[in-house]
Amino acid sequence: MIKKHYDQHIHSTHSYDGAQEDAIDLIVETAMAKGLAGIAITDHMDPIWPDEDEAVTHVLDLPAYESALTEAANKWSEHIRFVKGIELGLCPGISLEICEDVVGRYPYDFVIGGVHYSANMPIDIPPFFTGRDLRDIIDEYYTILLDSINLYKNYDVLSHINNMDRYTNGFAPEDMYMPYIDEILRVAIIDGKGIEINTSAFRYGISERGTPTMPILNRFKELGGEIVTIGSDAHKAADVGTYLDIGEEWLRAAGLRYIAVFRERRPEFIKL
Repeated sequence: MIKKHYDQHIHSTHSYDGAQEDAIDLIVETAMAKGLAGIAITDHMDPIWPDEDEAVTHVLDLPAYESALTEAANKWSEHIRFVKGIELGLCPGISLEICEDVVGRYPYDFVIGGVHYSANMPIDIPPFFTGRDLRDIIDEYYTILLDSINLYKNYDVLSHINNMDRYTNGFAPEDMYMPYIDEILRVAIIDGKGIEINTSAFRYGISERGTPTMPILNRFKELGGEIVTIGSDAHKAADVGTYLDIGEEWLRAAGLRYIAVFRERRPEFIKL
């Protein structure tokens, strides 16, 4: 079996929404059984979860997580490329201060940044949408993302950049969100950051749009972007490695011929 695919967005039992029986060893074993060349464990670090009923359950035990990553890296690195990562929840305010502290304290290879909540509530629950039109929702989501990356620079790639497409009842028209996207991509590229192709879109039934969409991926290329990772965003071991081949097809379709794989926060470009 030729090992060539890299899954660079995976959640383990350390994430609040990861399958609690799927420890890192099981994820690695699954990846190896599927013939993957490498994986990144990127559990959630959402500093301020704006839901009092769930706040405690969303806290990542950072010392335990670092210990588990280090143990797994020592155990498996001779067999598969193992990347120690984290996914930060970005939102202007104290969240970004906490993110900076966390990333400075622990030796991650790879840091993903994404939007999972507003200042008031998670973006994937009904109250976020109740009584609001699509324009209002889109404006808030992309403003959070743009404001965050204008303020915060200690990440490597932006995850699921059009994440809101997972939750809205019908996709927003391009003219509603592309002006935001254009500025977000410009900031990321100037800062030397990348984006990811998040193949969970093909599990969540939005494959006709993709995460990102082809227009977003094409625009990234047009603006001079080069750093693109591909990840399944798996939250259980069974989903590790899924649809990575389709992600690579989308990358080629945009005229990009390399995927980026990180080590010690630096990208290595691997030809498709």
